[in-house]
Amino acid sequence: MVAEARCEMAETEDCVLELGGSLDARSTPEIRSALHDLLSAPGKVVVLDLGAVTSADVVALRVIAAASRLASLRGGRIVLRATPGPVRRLLTVSRLARLVEVERTPGEIDVPRPRDGHGVGSATPETA
Repeated sequence: MVAEARCEMAETEDCVLELGGSLDARSTPEIRSALHDLLSAPGKVVVLDLGAVTSADVVALRVIAAASRLASLRGGRIVLRATPGPVRRLLTVSRLARLVEVERTPGEIDVPRPRDGHGVGSATPETA
């Protein structure tokens, strides 16, 4: 995993942590350490840029969700930026999406899905 942090000196001194490669159980200690260092001051906003992430597992995403909760308790927050589709799907399937803030990309449309699992506005019915 590649991790690079840069802090933008603004009113809130937001920090951007760029992650790349595979986010998995082997990389979680590095992710946890970097996030805790960046969240040491209360009220800090940390943006996790996941644009260079090639894969992720639920262990790494749980570490990010736990750090998000810690940031919230300290008056700050963590925002995921440039989140790849497979990582978004894993966040949804693992139900961790409700614990982290994912930045919307321009042009992204949020399509509601009914609870029965069928698509919305499907032109053809699904067949088994």
